[in-house]
Amino acid sequence: MSQLRITIKPSILAAALAMAALPALAQDTAVEAAGSLNAAAPAVAAPLSMAVNVGYVEDMASYGKVVVVPTAYVKLLVDGSVFVAKQGSALSALGGGSTNSVKSKANYKVAGIDKAFAQALAKQAYDDFVAKLRGAGYTVLTYDDIKGRDFVASAARNTGNADWGLPTETAVGARDTYVVAAPSDEMAFKIGFTGVFAEFIKYGKPKFTDAAVVIPTYTINAPQAWGETGSGFNRIEASTTVAPGMNLQAASSPWMGAPKVRMGGGNAPGVVTKEPVINLTEIAGTLSKEDTTSGTANALSKTLSLFGGGSVTGNSANYTFTIDPAAYTAGALRGITGFNAEVAKALSGS
Repeated sequence: MSQLRITIKPSILAAALAMAALPALAQDTAVEAAGSLNAAAPAVAAPLSMAVNVGYVEDMASYGKVVVVPTAYVKLLVDGSVFVAKQGSALSALGGGSTNSVKSKANYKVAGIDKAFAQALAKQAYDDFVAKLRGAGYTVLTYDDIKGRDFVASAARNTGNADWGLPTETAVGARDTYVVAAPSDEMAFKIGFTGVFAEFIKYGKPKFTDAAVVIPTYTINAPQAWGETGSGFNRIEASTTVAPGMNLQAASSPWMGAPKVRMGGGNAPGVVTKEPVINLTEIAGTLSKEDTTSGTANALSKTLSLFGGGSVTGNSANYTFTIDPAAYTAGALRGITGFNAEVAKALSGS
């Protein structure tokens, strides 16, 4: 059998990992959420660690370890889909195999996320990031420290999507949509060609001349979704699965110091996660499913295949994922604070 997996299926073993490495304010709610959703879940879990790439640590010390963190961005999945298909071949048919084709699609939407919830999560991420940099020996200027500077006050801000009140993002060719939350509307700086630093660069150099600049970004996926295909003698399969867990899809904290912005190269300044996905929790909410498979279309396809050629059949479903606010927050903060700890570790040299 040959298989293709679109997204790594979360490990069942990872269900034992839940709430460690959270700020104190989140630990109580995380334990409560785990107990209410899964009686077997432990109250305390092992600390989360993750593999990261680190580039140009020296840039962060270019102003005597004085850094500014203007904002932080948390990207939360709000809708999307996963699709897989498998097609038999003429060569397979010569050996008695299948010439049929199968396909599977799952659509999902997230309920329970609003602007206030997303911004509150971004604020916790921001505060923890600042605290960990200070713990690593850096003097940190926050948004409140620099908001009065002319180029900060006049910087363009992202406008919110009418449905969410927050900016949304869908990568080119991707099926998933995210809301992009900063700790506040004032801290939602416009992201442009030069990424999160777009409003803080002029003529290839940072506008800040007294501190290095770093802006963390975290991408959270819940629900988890993946697709699988398989085939064997006279058999062909395609399936999609949606689960109520959560992944840290990616996290990064790019930085720039004096005297200029580094562009290109295989090792960009900053810290970024290595793994394609990091499982955070198996339960971040509840799922409801509506089967949208067309039995009539499948029956017609099989009937037509009797007249020559193979059939094309499929299955599909719509899912609604309703977050559990406490469990969702605990899972997200587990990934966020775990990444922040890796950044601090890289900067402190430990």
